[in-house]
Amino acid sequence: MECINSFSFNTDGNSNFSGGQVKTWTAGAQEFWTVDASQSSFFDISGFKNINIHGVDVIGGITTLTGAALGGCVVEDWRISVIIDGQIPLVSGTIRTSPNQWAIDNSSSFAKIFELGRYSNSFRFSSPFQSVKNVGLLGIKANGSGGQTAGNVNLYWNLNFIFHYTYEGENVF
Repeated sequence: MECINSFSFNTDGNSNFSGGQVKTWTAGAQEFWTVDASQSSFFDISGFKNINIHGVDVIGGITTLTGAALGGCVVEDWRISVIIDGQIPLVSGTIRTSPNQWAIDNSSSFAKIFELGRYSNSFRFSSPFQSVKNVGLLGIKANGSGGQTAGNVNLYWNLNFIFHYTYEGENVF
């Protein structure tokens, strides 16, 4: 009988976002903002066995850097895109070509991307992603109010990602 194992990595940093990555608007005297920025990092998994990922958690948060000269703000919500590069657990079946107004897809890399955030900081799979080669962080989305500098948002993050896995070929009880 094997148990689920875990590994983790941390990301800690800050950045000023401006230009096309930031949208701002005002209502009365209050400025609201949203950031949608793509920046990526990957963790390549290596070892003597392949792994199956059963779930991911994120602990930490995103705020503004205290004392930032530009871009101070109030962060109300944030999300990070996580990709799991492995075999997607699929039930045998096909997707109807018409109508497919939602563009349902279960085979592309987009089917391997999940968002973790302030209000959804964990996900689990009953059937895990198998033969995982790497996991990555693909982008940051955040929104809030109280923009100090028009069109400029300073974000500081300190996030710990925890991946729950088993070795391929071992059962979980």
